[in-house]
Amino acid sequence: MFYRTCITAFGYVGILFQIDPFLLNRVFLPHSRERALVMQIQGTASPAKPGSTPAALAICKDLQVYFSGTPIKPPWEVLNLGGLTPLQCFVLQAVTGIPHGEVRSYGQIAAQVGHPRAYRFVGTTLAKNPFPILVPCHRVILADGSPGRYGGGRDLKKRILELETTSDRDL
Repeated sequence: MFYRTCITAFGYVGILFQIDPFLLNRVFLPHSRERALVMQIQGTASPAKPGSTPAALAICKDLQVYFSGTPIKPPWEVLNLGGLTPLQCFVLQAVTGIPHGEVRSYGQIAAQVGHPRAYRFVGTTLAKNPFPILVPCHRVILADGSPGRYGGGRDLKKRILELETTSDRDL
């Protein structure tokens, strides 16, 4: 297992990946301190080593571009979905269909994947989303319009949603 960190407008982000074939195993949300991020990565995948490949650099570049306000598309071909059930994969795919700058409720996503009463399942799946930002779980909110929980905290979720709506107005 290898990791790479990169600096964005929101702080340091990281990715955890394997080589040969290249597969992305996880994306880590922004931290203000690179050392804290590396410690989090090390706690998740020991012994992960620092590394780089052209594919890893491309994903870091995508994350930098995203945090500057530009929409990106998830690189499905390299996402390691091996630990997910088919229904969890459908949820992640449905979430990637939410346009940049828009939101959907957990219930709307549940209905979209054919299980209208499974909004809690959607929430649990998104809480375990290994690819935040690339699979934009931050775009899923509670039915009452409040942000709900987020792995990086509510404030980060609000900042990311604000980034998307602000950058969409600038287009």
